[in-house]
Amino acid sequence: MTKPTVFKRADIQHRKDGLEDGGTYIKPFVTVKNSESMAGGVNFLKKVSIPWDLTCDEIIYCHEGNFRLMCDGEAYNLSPGDMMFVPKDNHIAYETDDECSIFYAAYPVNWKQLAGLTEVPGIDPEDM
Repeated sequence: MTKPTVFKRADIQHRKDGLEDGGTYIKPFVTVKNSESMAGGVNFLKKVSIPWDLTCDEIIYCHEGNFRLMCDGEAYNLSPGDMMFVPKDNHIAYETDDECSIFYAAYPVNWKQLAGLTEVPGIDPEDM
């Protein structure tokens, strides 16, 4: 049986503190390395708009700041404590006018491999 794993925000807080305008940092905690079904992690964003073709289902929870997801010209705004579901196969943009932190859960866990991605904006190469 696999045991639970605890992830500490303090271990990556320096990445949020050092984020410049127009930047993003994504830390995937749950990946193909430790799950057979789902993925999840934290995304820090600062004054940025990142267009993206979503190849997996995603749940987004806004932890702090204000987050905006653009989809087909429509804005979906999240404040701290708000959550949303975003179905795969949508062309979206992750946006914030200031700073925000979101948690994401994605399915399936191997969405990057299935899409043939070798790079994702904000993810360190060792987390790909």
